[in-house]
Amino acid sequence: MNEITTDTNGSPASASTALESTEPEPTRADRIEVTQGGMYSAEAGTISITQGGISTATAEAIDIHQGGIGRAQATDIAVSSGAVGLARGDAVSLDRGLLGAAFGGETRIVQSMANLVGSRESIVDQSLIGTLVGGHVTVRQPSAIGIIIAGRVEGTVRPILDWRGALAAGVAIGLISAVLRRR
Repeated sequence: MNEITTDTNGSPASASTALESTEPEPTRADRIEVTQGGMYSAEAGTISITQGGISTATAEAIDIHQGGIGRAQATDIAVSSGAVGLARGDAVSLDRGLLGAAFGGETRIVQSMANLVGSRESIVDQSLIGTLVGGHVTVRQPSAIGIIIAGRVEGTVRPILDWRGALAAGVAIGLISAVLRRR
């Protein structure tokens, strides 16, 4: 089994060094574990981060605890007290964290903040979300969602704009821009 563990300086403990280039080659292993460190890019079966970070990560499963990833792609992404810029996966779970954008089959956002979420199934629990697009959305506790576009919504949610409000805002912006163009 190929496994890489980073030390507190973020240097891979068992990775070979490559020739210097503008963008380093991704670190590859069956399992990568980062503790109080980081690396530029990683590809593995499983990636675990505790108080560290990775710029770009691709794996079957990614688990983040008090850390972050700029861009993550995996079958299963679980974030606890951490952050992800862009997450793409079949299942994305965020608990007490920050998320730029998430796209996947199932998303679960608990006591967190997210800018954009797009998924087939979404569960939102005491969170703040800018835009949520999904097939089926369940809101379990009071949450704030800026714009929601969904086939079915369960729970109590009062978005700033629903589809009717977004349509009216689009028409108003179109009329204003048409008037301003004539001047």
